[in-house]
Amino acid sequence: MAATVQNTMQNMKNILLLLMLLFPAVVAAQNWDHIRNSGEYYYGDSDDKCKTLEEATNQAISNLSKMIAVNVSSTFTQVVNEKNSNGDIDSESRVLNCVKSYSQATLTNVEKWVVSGAPDFHVRCYMKRSELSRIFSGRIDKAKDMLQIAEGALQKRKIDMALQYYYWAYSLVRTVQYPDEVKDEKGRSLVNYIPLLIKNIISEISVAFEKREGDYVDLLFTYKNEPVSSLDFSYNDGRARCDARVKDGRGMIEMVPGYKGNLYRLQVEYEYKEQASGDSEMDAVLNVVNSMVMPEASMVVKGDGAAAGNVAESKAAKVVKAQEIKPLSSQLAIGAQECEKRMNAIVGAIKSRNYSTVASLSNFTLDGLEVFNELIAYGSGRIIGTPDIRYFKAPDSTVVARGLQMSFSFKRGTKTTFVEDVAFYFDKDGKVDNVAFGLGVDATNGILCKKASGWSTEAREILMSFLENYKTAYCLRRHEYISTIFSDDAVIIVGKVLKRKPAANPYQERDISIKGQEIITYNKYNKADYLTHLERVFRNNEFINIRFSDTGVQKMTKFEGKEIYAIQLGQEYNSSIYADKGYLFLLVDITDKNEPLIKIRTWQPNEVDLDSIYNAGDFYRN
Repeated sequence: MAATVQNTMQNMKNILLLLMLLFPAVVAAQNWDHIRNSGEYYYGDSDDKCKTLEEATNQAISNLSKMIAVNVSSTFTQVVNEKNSNGDIDSESRVLNCVKSYSQATLTNVEKWVVSGAPDFHVRCYMKRSELSRIFSGRIDKAKDMLQIAEGALQKRKIDMALQYYYWAYSLVRTVQYPDEVKDEKGRSLVNYIPLLIKNIISEISVAFEKREGDYVDLLFTYKNEPVSSLDFSYNDGRARCDARVKDGRGMIEMVPGYKGNLYRLQVEYEYKEQASGDSEMDAVLNVVNSMVMPEASMVVKGDGAAAGNVAESKAAKVVKAQEIKPLSSQLAIGAQECEKRMNAIVGAIKSRNYSTVASLSNFTLDGLEVFNELIAYGSGRIIGTPDIRYFKAPDSTVVARGLQMSFSFKRGTKTTFVEDVAFYFDKDGKVDNVAFGLGVDATNGILCKKASGWSTEAREILMSFLENYKTAYCLRRHEYISTIFSDDAVIIVGKVLKRKPAANPYQERDISIKGQEIITYNKYNKADYLTHLERVFRNNEFINIRFSDTGVQKMTKFEGKEIYAIQLGQEYNSSIYADKGYLFLLVDITDKNEPLIKIRTWQPNEVDLDSIYNAGDFYRN
């Protein structure tokens, strides 16, 4: 009897163990059945023989997207007119294209269920139907944020950034369920209003011919009778499409040798598809919506090969020339005749391309000659406009010559041309000790000439010199110099801003937090890794060009006996293989004026008022 009871108990244990082993699979099956049959979810299932988890996930997301498209196609009033093979509008396929633009990263409220792992991966993805409107709302919010960026850029005549963000906002709105219902605070339908804005901006851009020297054509760009701060355009050089950039009202194009025509055809850039490569959502959107045709972006400029002669050209020249650096009289160097004499000789040598007449130790220090040789090897450079050179005081009784503008062109791949300010640094003996790319009119005035309490004229000069050399080091690939300006414990952020997730610890990641922004969470480098990263960047690019604007500087007052400054710069980065626009933040210690050090370097896509930087004073604790 006892043995029978014991056997019965053992059998019950075995049954219970079997049920425990089977229970998870039963629950899973019941859950998946509920997800498929309840009508509360959108879902997608991969097959069960995917070789990687990524492949299985992408397949499940794709099937999820198809299900969403099928279900919302009847109410999805898309404005993109994509046609099927019969030439008819296929509402389901055009909706699917838009839904596919909601990437896995965008669909943050999608649940992923890994059914099986290696060697045969199987994944199921699902989301509540009620979440779909929230996803569309997120895209609308992003579009409205971009409108604010565009409006701010337009006020500063940064036409490139204004056009980019207006067009991106327009493209985002076109991929929501009811684009006609997305309106601004004044009740205007954005899908109809933004194209009018873009059209009006482009129609207010005037391009005037200034002069032609051989194959080079200098052009003047204004917006509402003010010099364009920045603008991107393409042109036909008589053979192929080429790219060009405008800076402070000046642009240059290079025609093919022997081009005899006097008509120059330009196309203002407004889509900026290449710049979207760092934003997976924006990249997907621009690849699925049809381009907006904007005939106004095509322009023809007529020139006769001589100096500007008509009223429009003369007016444009005066407008561009009137935009200048505005120093105080106390900031200008007195008795700089020796510097001026050498500068005139250097300008003549650059114009004639006879560099050997000045490239000697009688005019340059050894360091200065090295950088000058790097400069003249930086693409095909030439002086544009009429130099209006002014001589500024610099630390330790040295002098800086500013006001020379040069254009540069690079011909490998797509020909690219752009304009740069060039500054020449003279030592106490009147020899050129350094050559640097200038920051441009707005940024120079913002640092060197803007009134601000709490920091000295010497501090301005040191910061100006530091930033000019910082910019030049990246353009001329001066890896060794860059290694000297970052502190050994520097925090370096390269990348973009990601969504912040609520943190249990309020102090978590505070060192790289920006108030009013999402947290930057990836591509964080230490100094050694960043320098290795830069080596790859330098090696893989024919050219790098950086443009600064919208300068903000704030002295950190919490550190007695130290000169530490928070600097924010609008940065336009352009290289032979990559381009972006955003804002660079630097925390710079200039306590040792001969060796300024970067303590923190971050990048973000949007501008932030320096006063709102989260605990800026706590960035640096030593």
